[in-house]
Amino acid sequence: EQLGLEAVGNAAFVLVAGGLGERLGYQGIKVSLPLYIAEREMCFLEHYIGHIQQLGASSGKQLPLAIMTSDDTHALTEELLKKNNNFGMAPEQITIVKQNKVPALIDSEGRFAGKGGVIETKPHGHGDVHTLLHQHGLAKKWRDSGVKWVCFFQDTNGVIFRAIPAVIGVSVKNDFQVNSVCVPRTPGEAVGGICRLDHQDGRSC
Repeated sequence: EQLGLEAVGNAAFVLVAGGLGERLGYQGIKVSLPLYIAEREMCFLEHYIGHIQQLGASSGKQLPLAIMTSDDTHALTEELLKKNNNFGMAPEQITIVKQNKVPALIDSEGRFAGKGGVIETKPHGHGDVHTLLHQHGLAKKWRDSGVKWVCFFQDTNGVIFRAIPAVIGVSVKNDFQVNSVCVPRTPGEAVGGICRLDHQDGRSC
């Protein structure tokens, strides 16, 4: 963790926030969901920015944040930031990149979802973020400014910043190019997973 705190000044952060809170029973963007309400209400986006600002303060740098939105969340994310003065983050630290939508499928046969004669669309998925960072020139800008570590995180993962210094530290110590942190998945739980593919010839990836 200490090694990570020493290296965090060379980090940039990427929040993937293209989805709405429908699955969670929330009518709005997920980053506006209240995270803490015991002392005062704090949404996920404020929580994330607060942690990034603290890490920046410990390194004496303004750490950049990119937020990937979609048609569903773009205007609402901009409104949330504007209404709260970026939760204290300088405007030049934040870049918003918007992903496109694609036709939604209803089954593994590839049939389109539709309603009233119109094909329904959904955000393309988290994989868009890498292309968007390149298209907006952020990957080159960050590299040229000395960024060595890019930390990607989800829109409703309130505990991840407790682990980020340690994750960066492990990456530094082992010279990792890619590192991931996750929790065990309960069977049937509606969350993504990290899988290993074992080949018949003994290779795995």
